[in-house]
Order: sequence, then structure tokens, then C-alpha cells
Amino acid sequence: NHVVEDPVKVSIGNREIVGFGMNGQPNYMDRVDFPMPAIRFKEVTADIQILKSKEEGDWSKLTIEEKKALYRASFCQTFAEIKAPTGEWKSVLGFSLVGISLACW
Repeated sequence: NHVVEDPVKVSIGNREIVGFGMNGQPNYMDRVDFPMPAIRFKEVTADIQILKSKEEGDWSKLTIEEKKALYRASFCQTFAEIKAPTGEWKSVLGFSLVGISLACW
């Protein structure tokens, strides 16, 4: 017998679907304009499962490291990391100037 697997589960693995997402597809993107992706960033491991069970209780009993681990299980980057300058403008400006100099030559 041939077992037909759900194509969504094949593409996302063991990651949890947590919402509709940007376009209704089960994909992950870090975006400032749409901060809630459809799936979690990391797959559920034994460590994350333990933290998730602790998360259901009193949050004041969680350490800062545990809260950060829970955040990183759901998201890849913080807003500050997403908005941080990448320096891409330097390569764009450089290639533009090369193109302009070749056009003038």
C-alpha cells in the first residue's frame, strides 16, 4: 500500500501551525508589516516541549533564558534585528555607479 502524506506536513515538518499567516499558506517569514507567521520557526523538540508546559503556568517562575528560548522557538528575529541596517545599500550604490560609468564610457 502507498501511504499518501499531507503535502503541508511534508514541507513544514514537525513545526506547529499557529495561525492563518500572511497569505493563508503554512510558511514562515520575518516581516515587520506582518509580524505573525503561520507556523513556528523551530520544530517542537523535547526541550521546547518542557518549556511549553512550564509556559502554561505562572510566567514569573520562568527565567529570562527560558522566556528567550520560547521566543526563539516561535520567531527567528526580534523587531530590532529585522529593522537593523544590513549595509545592502553599499553594494547597490557600487553596482549603480559601475553601470553609470560603463554607460558613459
